[in-house]
Amino acid sequence: MRFLFVGGGTGGHLTPAIGLAEGLEARGHETLFLLSGRDVEQSYVADGRACVSLAFESSRLPRPIALIGAARRARKQAQKFRPDAVIALGGAASAASLAIPHAPLVLLEGNYVVGRSVKWMASFSALILTMFEPTAKQMKRAIAMGPVTRKMLEKQEVASARGAFGLDPKRKTLLVMGGSQGAKDLNELAQSILPQLDGIGWQMLAICGAGKGKELEAAGFPNLVLQDHCNDMGAAYSAADFALTRGGASTVGELWLHGLPAAVLPYPWHKDRQQEHNTRALEPGLLCLEGTDVNQHLESILLCLEQEGTRQSMREHLVTQHPPDGQGIGVAQLEEIATPKH
Repeated sequence: MRFLFVGGGTGGHLTPAIGLAEGLEARGHETLFLLSGRDVEQSYVADGRACVSLAFESSRLPRPIALIGAARRARKQAQKFRPDAVIALGGAASAASLAIPHAPLVLLEGNYVVGRSVKWMASFSALILTMFEPTAKQMKRAIAMGPVTRKMLEKQEVASARGAFGLDPKRKTLLVMGGSQGAKDLNELAQSILPQLDGIGWQMLAICGAGKGKELEAAGFPNLVLQDHCNDMGAAYSAADFALTRGGASTVGELWLHGLPAAVLPYPWHKDRQQEHNTRALEPGLLCLEGTDVNQHLESILLCLEQEGTRQSMREHLVTQHPPDGQGIGVAQLEEIATPKH
C-alpha cells in the first residue's frame, strides 16, 4: 500500500510521522512526504527519504494564496503516487491534503490540547491519531497511540553516547534543547546555568538551533558541547541525566520514551498554552517552569541537578507511566484505514 504524508514545518510535526513511515516501510509499504517548504525540514529527510516540497512556507505570496498553490501541487503529486491513505502532519501546510480525493484522511495530533488545524480538518477525516488518551476522548474517530519511536531514537550505552559528542563519559550531563527552530529565552537560561555546572560535576550538551547558540559559545566554558542540530537524538537522550527543553509534543514524547526527567520551559505566547499542557500531562516526571523569573527557574533546575533522589523519583514516574507502542498502534491503524472495505 502507499501512504502520503502532507505538512511539516517543524520537527514536532515531522518526527512522529517519520516514525510511522519507518514502521510502514518495514512492513513493505511505500511512503512519500509532501513538505511545507521550510529549510529546517531538510535535516529530517537527509537520509534520502522520498519527499517533495509544496513551496508553501517558502512562498512570498499571502498565505491563503500560497495554500492554493500548495493544494494544487499536493493534488498533482497524489495523482502520480495514488495513495491508499493520506496523513496530515499538522500545521498550515497540512490543509493541502484536503485537495487530495479518493483516499481516507488521517490527522496526527501530538499535543494534549487539540490544535487549530486539526479542529478545522477533523470533520473531513476518517481517523485522528493522538499521543495522549484524554486528547482522543475529546474528538470523534480518534485513537490514542502514544509517542512514536523511530530509528534515530534508539537507546544507547551511556558512555559511548557521550563519547559520540566528545563529552566526558564520566560526568553527569544536562541536555538543553530549544526545539528544531531554537529558543532564545531557553538558551539564555542555559547560559546562566553554565557557570554552576563545573562545581557540581556536570557538563552540558546544548542543541540550540541554527545560529541561536552564539551567546553560549561566547561564554567559553570547557564543559559545554554545542550543536545547531542533532540527527542522532537517541544518542543525545542516552547521554543525558537531565534535560532542559521546550514542551513541544514530539520532545515530550521522546522524554517519555527514554524515561528522562526534565525541566520544561514552555513557549509562553501560544494562545492554547499547548506546551504547558503537554508537560503537565507527565508531571511529576517533568517539571514545568512557570512564569518568567529566571532566578527562580535557575534555582529549581540546580535543585534537580544536585539531588539524585529528585531525579530518580521523576524518572520512576515516567517509567511507571509506560508509554504505549505508538509506532505499532499507529501502523496498525493506518493499515486498517487504508484497506479497501467490501
